[in-house]
Amino acid sequence: MFSLEKVNEIGKKVKEALSLRTYPLGVKFCRSAQEAEKVMAEAKARRPLTEFNIRMPVCQAINTARTYRWTLGVTLEDSWCVGGSRAMGLLDELPEYLYDDIVKFHFKDEEAAKAVLEVAEKRYLPLKSTYAVLVGPLERIRFEPDLCVAYGTPTQIAKIAKAFTWWGVVPEMKFVGQAACSSISNAYLTGKPQISIPCSGEVLLGRTEEDEMSIAFPAKDLDKLLEGLEGTRFIFPYPPAKFSLYEPRVPEVYRISYKDYMEWKAKKAERT
Repeated sequence: MFSLEKVNEIGKKVKEALSLRTYPLGVKFCRSAQEAEKVMAEAKARRPLTEFNIRMPVCQAINTARTYRWTLGVTLEDSWCVGGSRAMGLLDELPEYLYDDIVKFHFKDEEAAKAVLEVAEKRYLPLKSTYAVLVGPLERIRFEPDLCVAYGTPTQIAKIAKAFTWWGVVPEMKFVGQAACSSISNAYLTGKPQISIPCSGEVLLGRTEEDEMSIAFPAKDLDKLLEGLEGTRFIFPYPPAKFSLYEPRVPEVYRISYKDYMEWKAKKAERT
């Protein structure tokens, strides 16, 4: 893994290279209360419940961190959303009502629910495997991240994904319609970049913008990202050139082009 100074440097360069509106984040899973207490103290992390007297869904904590450039530490006690807590491995046990409510509000029937939830379950960290999730901007974090996550427009995220394909790494994407934060846990489980479209909860509760999507990837691949951004600069520049290699066309009655000018000159020469 890189030094924190190197992580900070790369985080700043990625944001500048893509003109991202918000800050790329580092994510760390703390396995025990002792580890979480130590890391949060060193990172000067804010806990939603103790700092703001509120509980936050994981997606809201991510959006707060990437917008305000804060480092946040979220335990089960700090987390508002049971679904996100389940994905991150924060949940101690599954309440019996959770499945019934998910089926009722997210799916046509139990058959549809089964088809999707079997996929979703494979994206979640095991129950009780995480005590706290830390998120903070790469350019200033004081903890060693397990993962990174960046938000941007579809073009910006495509550019990051292209940086990984430069290395032969193919980012993955599955939309399960809920717990979109599971792209983070799935990136941790698979070791592969995961692209995510915001789910209903992330849009309504976490307040991810309509024009945003995200990509999560292992922190060990940060150097690949930076080099891949540069390596693909010719074939995929950012900001992208919009239809630059073409000649404009207008109705013939509007004589504005070079061709019109040359025809005028030719006719003028004939008259003289």
